[in-house]
Amino acid sequence: MKTVMRKFLNLAAMCIIVFSPSISSAQADNEIQVYSSPITPKAVTFVELHQNYTFNGPKYLADKNEAHWINETVEITRGLGGNFELGFYTFTGFAPNGKYVFLGNHIRPRYTVPASWGWKVGASLSMEIGYIRPDGQNSYVMDGELRPIIDKTIGKVYLGFNPNIGFVFTGPGRHAEIEPQFKAYYNILDKFGLGIEYYSSLGTLAKIANIDNQEHIIGPMFNLLSSSVWELETGFLFGLTPNSNQQIFKLLVGRRFGKG
Repeated sequence: MKTVMRKFLNLAAMCIIVFSPSISSAQADNEIQVYSSPITPKAVTFVELHQNYTFNGPKYLADKNEAHWINETVEITRGLGGNFELGFYTFTGFAPNGKYVFLGNHIRPRYTVPASWGWKVGASLSMEIGYIRPDGQNSYVMDGELRPIIDKTIGKVYLGFNPNIGFVFTGPGRHAEIEPQFKAYYNILDKFGLGIEYYSSLGTLAKIANIDNQEHIIGPMFNLLSSSVWELETGFLFGLTPNSNQQIFKLLVGRRFGKG
């Protein structure tokens, strides 16, 4: 077990070292979610629709309407067995002028730590990569993220932490972005969870940004817990710094197909 654990940790470290010279901040509002460690079971397909609307963007925007995007992301994940799943994303959105825009695609392999390892927390490692553009005008860049996932349930309380590294391989702004995320909720009658979510972007691995240029958003969230087939998660997030989107509504609806 120690040998397997060492290989898992070495893989995470190697990914950070290999990708960090060319990493940059990715568009954050296509998919707003703190991942939990369990993966999709073998022979099960999980289809999710992420919908996010930005009511108010960063305070520095000269034209406040620039932020009024409706982001629509379709995520399809297939459980492949052996504690492994593969996800595929299609990013689209409605621009502030109402035009529907294709924004890019990502692919995401993810591996979770087997229960036989006996860890006291849930853990998995996700590596996402693909092409994206921030709007319908700019060129595509190759980007993605390295997402370690750590979580634990203590009684009725769920805690999840994703210490992300976001990156861009191409374009003039290549660098690694430090993007930790956190989620906590209280389980009410095994039917739904009420809690908070927090997302941030602190700067690059080379240099932490000053506080005004960092992104910090936080807000209440709701999780449906009573269904093994359907997923529902929603929340409203508020910016804490001038460079953060100030008000975002998020809605995630998902359905599982097949029997694992």
